[in-house]
Order: sequence, then C-alpha cells, then structure tokens
Amino acid sequence: MENSTSIYAVRTTIGQERSVTDLITTAVIGEGDVWGCPFCSEEFSSEKATKQHMKGCKKREKRDGEPRLISKNQLLGRIKAILVPETLRGYVFIETTEFRDVEIAISGVPHVRGRVGGKVSLNEIDRFLAPPPAAEGISEGDVVEIISGPFKGERAKVQRVDAGKEELILELLDSPYTIPVRVHADFAKIVERAEKQEAPKVPAVEGQEAKASSFDEFDDEDSFWAHPPDDE
Repeated sequence: MENSTSIYAVRTTIGQERSVTDLITTAVIGEGDVWGCPFCSEEFSSEKATKQHMKGCKKREKRDGEPRLISKNQLLGRIKAILVPETLRGYVFIETTEFRDVEIAISGVPHVRGRVGGKVSLNEIDRFLAPPPAAEGISEGDVVEIISGPFKGERAKVQRVDAGKEELILELLDSPYTIPVRVHADFAKIVERAEKQEAPKVPAVEGQEAKASSFDEFDDEDSFWAHPPDDE
C-alpha cells in the first residue's frame, strides 16, 4: 500500500523559483543507486548490471561475492511532484511522503531562503495553480487594442463582457459602422480604463456598526501562510 503524501512549502529568492526546481529535480531523478563489483570495484547503476559484470570479471578468479551498494538515492520514488505556481513568486511546493525528504532535497541548493512550517492543503494553493480567466479585469467601457485576428491593431470599446465564454463584445472606434465585434479576451489588450463612478455614500444608521466588507483570507492560524519560515 502506497504511503499518503503531503505538500510542503519552500521559500526561494524571487525570480529563482525555476532554477531551484531544476536543481531539486536533478537531486530526485538525476542520480540513481550506485553498485560496485566486489572483485574489481568497478561501479554500475544497478544491481542487475553489477551481477552480469561479475560473471565475467577478470579479477574474480575463484572467489564468490555479492554486489555492493555504494550509495543510494534517498529521494528516488519518494518526491511525487514539485509545484511552481506562475502567479505566486518566491515559493516552490514539494509533494512527498515525509518532511525529511524536503530537508534532503533542498540541502545545499542555492536561492533557497527557508522552509515554511506545517503542511499545505490544495485548497490554499489551488487558485495559484490555475491561470485566471482571460476576461478577468476587463470591464464595460474599457478601451482595448485587438492584438490578433482580422481586426489586429484596431482600437475598440468594450460593450459587454461574456465571462462564461471569455469573449468581449466590442465596438470599433475607427470604423464608420457600429457593428458589434465578438473577440476572445486573449486577443485584447487594455489601453484605457473606463472612468469609475463612485457609489453614493449611505449614512450610517445610529447604533449600528459598519461591517468591513473585505477580509484577509490568510488569517486562519491553520493556514501555512501564518507559519513563519523555519530558517533563513
């Protein structure tokens, strides 16, 4: 039965997340076990290859022996995944069976700034693993430039945002016609934001305290974000 895994967070220098990941990956899969012939001390990458060599080893003479395990890759098969969210800088997440595997994996790796105590749940990092919707941040009234397709280079005003299909209904600004154009949000770049009208202030009712509409989603003490790094 396979052991269950957990996710742990490692802090890195911002901008070096990929290089840290590459070095950890090399430590995990780049080196296998090393076996040696007991007769001539020649090294091999597997026990099977060592036994095959021993049958014809010139230094064997009439001696008997078994392959010697010189060194073992402690991480091979234990680290299941390394996550590098594109939208969360300065962190690398390692999925493994035990926390000691993280210690071994990051030992001596440049640009590692420390570990974050505790385990990480998928719910805490799920929003960083999926790219945001293409239409996110685009509103009606914004002016965009079309960057691909038959209307490439044209400027247009956003008439409607179809978030479900990630499409924009646009009105070309330099066209004599007002025919609406439907364009995927990936093909539009905002060049001018629509002016936002401030909502009228509602006087507070006497005896009633105003409730804050915003909250810090990382205030939960059980969240890994609340843990200080184990070391620097």
